[in-house]
Amino acid sequence: MVEAALTLSLFLVLTLSLFDFGFSLFLHQTFVHQARAGARYGAICLSDPATCTTNDIRNMVVYNSTTGSGNGMMGLSPSSVQVDRRGARGGPDDRVVVTISGYSFFTLTPGWAGSHAGKPIVVTMPVEPGNPPSGS
Repeated sequence: MVEAALTLSLFLVLTLSLFDFGFSLFLHQTFVHQARAGARYGAICLSDPATCTTNDIRNMVVYNSTTGSGNGMMGLSPSSVQVDRRGARGGPDDRVVVTISGYSFFTLTPGWAGSHAGKPIVVTMPVEPGNPPSGS
């Protein structure tokens, strides 16, 4: 009976730790995908500033749409996403930078159970050059 209790507790710790690792990896990769999607959107729409704002890019990361309210997918809040534009506008170093930080996830494994902060995710993408003037 004692052997069964020791074996079962070890089995449960291993099973829960595999679940926690898988979920944290899934959450991180989902946020990386959303940051890349927002940076791609920003790289194209920022080439014509009249069509896009950094708020639109933030909404693309959080809600997968240019509009939305409340927490987005997987509980990501808009305050966790920062969008910056670096470099000379229209120049070769013109970049959009999307940063996701301050998100948390829960684990169930005994000894590590509770809420943990995720590592910041930073995606940088060059802004596409604008359309040339017509007639040239």
